[in-house]
Amino acid sequence: MNYKPVIVIAFALFAFIILLGYLAFNWNTQNINYYLQVDDCQIDKTSCQVRLDKHSSIKINILPRGIPSTGKLTVYIEEQGDKLNESSVSFEAIEIDTTTPQYRLYRQTENSFSGSAFLAICSLSKQSWITHLFVKKGNETWEISLPFSKQLEN
Repeated sequence: MNYKPVIVIAFALFAFIILLGYLAFNWNTQNINYYLQVDDCQIDKTSCQVRLDKHSSIKINILPRGIPSTGKLTVYIEEQGDKLNESSVSFEAIEIDTTTPQYRLYRQTENSFSGSAFLAICSLSKQSWITHLFVKKGNETWEISLPFSKQLEN
């Protein structure tokens, strides 16, 4: 039975490939406890106030206004109430089905975070986007979605 070592090695390699695929697929997933969809604020034109729970809320601001697709964006978050542990942001383009990486936001003051982000370049005349803000407080994580649209800049 000279085939036994080959079968054992093949089985071990197959198990390793399955494990590697699982880890790659779940590498950047977060356990989201709460999903908030904000439809009553235009994040590309103004700051947005979002209540997380009865103890805390945040104010989100993305500059420059209009959220240009060719320049650096600065994302600001001001906390009110309970303190957040961490925060990040990503942008999802709907028509071209793409998502930017998550950009980490860094604590700036006792009650604020900020960081830089970039949109993916898009050549469509009009593009719908969703800003996904991730905030963590204690053991709970919120994903806050803020939709906006952009016209192609000339």
